[in-house]
Amino acid sequence: MVQLTEDEIKWLSGAYPQMTYDAEKHIISGIFSINHTFNGVTIKANFEIEVRLWRMYDRNEYPYAYNTDGKIQRIAKRKGMPKQDLHVYNDNRLCLGLPERFREYYPNGFELPVFFKHLVEHLYWVAYYERYGKAPWKAELHGDDALIDFYIEHEDVDNIRKLFRKKTGNGIAKQKLRNYLSNDKNKDLLRRRFLRQ
Repeated sequence: MVQLTEDEIKWLSGAYPQMTYDAEKHIISGIFSINHTFNGVTIKANFEIEVRLWRMYDRNEYPYAYNTDGKIQRIAKRKGMPKQDLHVYNDNRLCLGLPERFREYYPNGFELPVFFKHLVEHLYWVAYYERYGKAPWKAELHGDDALIDFYIEHEDVDNIRKLFRKKTGNGIAKQKLRNYLSNDKNKDLLRRRFLRQ
């Protein structure tokens, strides 16, 4: 279980005064306000958020974060789309990224200011979609598709083969995969082949 340090608690109270940390329950909760600009578009929005640090084994994984006022679920309903397309799991936990990408986002492990910056960007994406009906940038894929994309990017032949078999029911030769991974054009062909299944 992860606990905030004294420095993190001080940072939280200064940077996000509407958020509180319950040291006994290891939960951060409250109104999470964003005021973020991307490509000249500023969005201000509020979300009620609960971050369950107690769900973390250590600082090498994402915490569980929830939108507790149901705002994201209401946005999805108004837009006539599944909430998963707004990066929310069925249990209302925010999908913050592929676990395999954690080290890319957090090279020093979980740090509260870095996590809150990540959360701002995540919620900006949702608020932008609510306002404009489109994504401000290409979002990470979901589930096996996200893993496929990750493994192709990292040229992980063995894991690509496992997912290919899982997704298609068929095998694929290592050499054929290596040919696909030999250049960006072929990698895109491989992604399209996988993602049309």
